Amino acid sequence: MRTLLWLLLIGWLATYSVAAGESRPPKEIWTFDAQPLQALDLRQPENARRIWDTMHLLAALQGLANRESPRLYVYYCRQFGVETDRFWMDWFRGEDGWLRNSEARPLADLDALLTKFHDAFDGLVVYDGNVPATANVASTAAGVERLLPVRHDAATNSLFTRLTQQHRLPVKLWLVQPDGSAKFTGRGRIRDLNELSSGSAKADAHRWAMRRYLQAGRCGVGVAAYYVDAFWLHRARQAQADMHTLSNHDWFIARRAFFFDLAPWGDEAPVDDPTQPLGTDKRCLLEVLRLLYDKAGGGVVRIGGFPPWPFKYTTHGGAGRHEGVPTEWEFTRLISQFNAYKEADAAGLGAIANASFTHHYPLRPRYPQPNPKPTLANWRSRGWVDAAGKVAPRLFVGHYVGDYDSPSWLYKAVPAFFRDAKRVSVPLGWAFDPNLADRAPQAMAFAYRHATSNDFFIAGDSGAGYVNPRALTIRPDSGLPSGLRAWEEHCRRYYARWDMTITGFMLDGAAGASTETEFASFRHFSPDGAGTHFEKGPALHAGLATCPERDLPDSAEAAARFIAEKAKAARGQAAFLWARSILKSPTWYAEVSRLLRERHPEAAVEVVDPYTFFGLIRVHLGG
Repeated sequence: MRTLLWLLLIGWLATYSVAAGESRPPKEIWTFDAQPLQALDLRQPENARRIWDTMHLLAALQGLANRESPRLYVYYCRQFGVETDRFWMDWFRGEDGWLRNSEARPLADLDALLTKFHDAFDGLVVYDGNVPATANVASTAAGVERLLPVRHDAATNSLFTRLTQQHRLPVKLWLVQPDGSAKFTGRGRIRDLNELSSGSAKADAHRWAMRRYLQAGRCGVGVAAYYVDAFWLHRARQAQADMHTLSNHDWFIARRAFFFDLAPWGDEAPVDDPTQPLGTDKRCLLEVLRLLYDKAGGGVVRIGGFPPWPFKYTTHGGAGRHEGVPTEWEFTRLISQFNAYKEADAAGLGAIANASFTHHYPLRPRYPQPNPKPTLANWRSRGWVDAAGKVAPRLFVGHYVGDYDSPSWLYKAVPAFFRDAKRVSVPLGWAFDPNLADRAPQAMAFAYRHATSNDFFIAGDSGAGYVNPRALTIRPDSGLPSGLRAWEEHCRRYYARWDMTITGFMLDGAAGASTETEFASFRHFSPDGAGTHFEKGPALHAGLATCPERDLPDSAEAAARFIAEKAKAARGQAAFLWARSILKSPTWYAEVSRLLRERHPEAAVEVVDPYTFFGLIRVHLGG
């Protein structure tokens, strides 16, 4: 069996090697500047509509135009004081060289875009702004039927009017009646289907899309998208202007993904459909997940997106009874039971642009760790392990640098943090889920290329994608057999390419604590260790060295004090702190270490790399 697995792995790597070798830089690329949309005042409803309509059309056009090759690049995202999209284009055309000889041609407006890429689409899909779920149905239709999505709006200055009258683009699919009345009403029978209505127009629209696209086998296998629908228009000011996350749609449209937006809770009606029969959203969600599982043949399913907590399904803005984190956990618990993981494009840094373009970036078949993994001899030379094999009486701190379970977060953080001059100061365990390379390949490549002697790469939560490990085994909502073997093979492939052997966080969430069963499975692809969620302290499980993560306080001063207190509590014994922080810069980590030295000189603390951290746990526990 082991020989067979290695043959499969070699075949997978060979496939990627050929793909990378055959990738040729395009002779020409076209660019479009969508950044002026970021400056529009969302207090004006017409501005929200303009942003939504423009970005929805643009994302679909980009996904279709870039399906076979990189042609259209959009300037839209910025974060950490960096013009993110411009940074990556400059890198492609400069240091990296991928696009050095490609001629870049700017396009001035939507009219120019539609003219240039008229060969990428066949017409329009028109959806109903009064039934917000139809916006995601339109994104599904865009990918499957090569259509551009547009919201029905009879106003003379609307995008719908402009496309249908000025450009005379044909409407190939109506998700609303041509006169603007609803196609999905939540009453009677669902149009085009021989099914009774669920009592919810939202659920009926999802079911219509499931039958037409997902059940019929017209969608891409093993890929789905979970992004807020047009209900964003009612609550646009609940988050920053790009949190519609429409810019994320392009990659999924290029891959014919199924789009959906449904609540994970069955004990309250969602704010966007308050009159639906109780539990309708959740029942529909479970039906979507089962179809995704079946169409993938029981394999692993990628879901891009995150519960849209600023707008729906949580207490934020009075939109529900459940807090944000429990909602995140409940959604993850449910999808994990169907072998699905999420790429958590969560609010804050949730928007990413150009994934359909950068997907064509030519990665190498394998990226070794930039630094050699330390050995027992190294630890002995540092005085951390004595001749008798005893670990020194100090608090060993490993930094889990997170949370990079989202391509959008990685896409934006790397340009800022991997140019931080303080990065070499402290050993850092960059927790990059390796599957993020599918939507942000250049960010992974940049990080590995620019790593210092103190940069180490590990997977984040919970491997090659965010799942609850225990929900791969215990599955009350799906009733399906264990998905551990499928997850193991999925992770093994990604870990091999990026030379990862540590999982920084087995995020158990609401599914319950991992057991020997899950640890034994993770040991096959993560043999050098794993961070855990609910354990009390370091342990060896099924031969796997583990340690629970502990969140550091937000300020460097408080974090240094927290670490010093843990060192004091160790009482002269060897102790271990797997310290998790979120979106912190290398300068912040360097400041924590400086404050430890200057304000807590009595604290016996060693900050070590993740391989040393888990290796010392193994030595300490006799493994």
